[in-house]
Amino acid sequence: MKKVTNKNNITLINATSSISNFNYFNKKDRYNISKDLLINLKNSDFNFTVPKKLIPNKPRIDDEVRLMVLNRDNMSIDHQYIYNFNNYFFNGDTIVFNNTKMYKSILYGKKEKTGDNIQVYLLREVNKKEKSWEVLVQPARKIRIGNRLFFLDENNEKLLAVVHDNTISKGRILKFNSDLPNKEFKRKINHLGKIQSDIYTDFKNSFLDLSKMQTIYAKKAGSTSPHFPGLHFSKLLLKKLELQGVNFSYITLHLGTNTYEKILVEDLQKHRMKEEYFNIPIKACQLINSSLKSQKKVCAVGTSTLRALESSVSTYNTLNPNKNWTNKFIYPYYKFNIVNSILTNLHPPKSTLIPLLSAFTGYEFLMKAYDIAIKEKYKFYNFGDAMLIL
Repeated sequence: MKKVTNKNNITLINATSSISNFNYFNKKDRYNISKDLLINLKNSDFNFTVPKKLIPNKPRIDDEVRLMVLNRDNMSIDHQYIYNFNNYFFNGDTIVFNNTKMYKSILYGKKEKTGDNIQVYLLREVNKKEKSWEVLVQPARKIRIGNRLFFLDENNEKLLAVVHDNTISKGRILKFNSDLPNKEFKRKINHLGKIQSDIYTDFKNSFLDLSKMQTIYAKKAGSTSPHFPGLHFSKLLLKKLELQGVNFSYITLHLGTNTYEKILVEDLQKHRMKEEYFNIPIKACQLINSSLKSQKKVCAVGTSTLRALESSVSTYNTLNPNKNWTNKFIYPYYKFNIVNSILTNLHPPKSTLIPLLSAFTGYEFLMKAYDIAIKEKYKFYNFGDAMLIL
């Protein structure tokens, strides 16, 4: 390992394997490390093993969900339950929720010529007027440009589609042949489709009732994936927070497969995220900026919420209202401008979520927390326990 001294006289370690780097920065610089101070963390540094017995396959009741609390100021780890979440927030703090609503995104159909069974996973709408969508298909090798596909409802009525193009991410552009108004067309798709409950595995498995996969504040339809951290919030927990004077701010980021995809390259800088649509309204900005000005907590519920907020920062490090698309990939050593706390789940190795959280907590502290979580038998992934980072 080679020691390097930067212009601020902070000693760094240049390494290509897992290292204890977090404590090389003093408290002032710990969360504000610029790219010119880069330590060479790679994808393999974020690898670990989660025992299968710690991965639940269905939702659990609130009282069962544990909460691991990481405090970055004193590097402490506390073990609580989700119903104690409100104990960490006070008058003037703002919690930011992603109010996206999931639709049924998986369609089963057939190829028109051969009758072969096919599966289509709707990723995002490309053109409303043309009713074209970016999709993933299985079996991909048999679905080519020009192929005609059809999907049957319970009355044996066909919904036709044509494969119009390929995408750079090994997907397809599908154009549906329908004269229905767009709102009715989406209703029909939602009626034909199924939802995916476990995005970390092959998407042909594990389906659940849609009503069990929506947050209680879901409002804006557009996600193909559930917003799992938001499922931790009950009406009772929200009421307790409200009575404590905590602000609720609602933004939208429509989830695709981004956050659940594994990173396939060793160099993190070469990973590319797919674009996702987000909308940050003026009211949300007012609440969040007020908390920032008062040096209060701004807590993002979920990494999707955090990425949306960090994609709309003004030159004054405040939040701007914005409707846009983002492919923001956060990894060490990103400087966070808006969010100073986050509630999330416990995630799989080599996913995009681990580098993001490592950038937020510091590499060593996060890896230590995950090691403790496994030893303490916390539940991982979609239906697992929660982690609050302060």
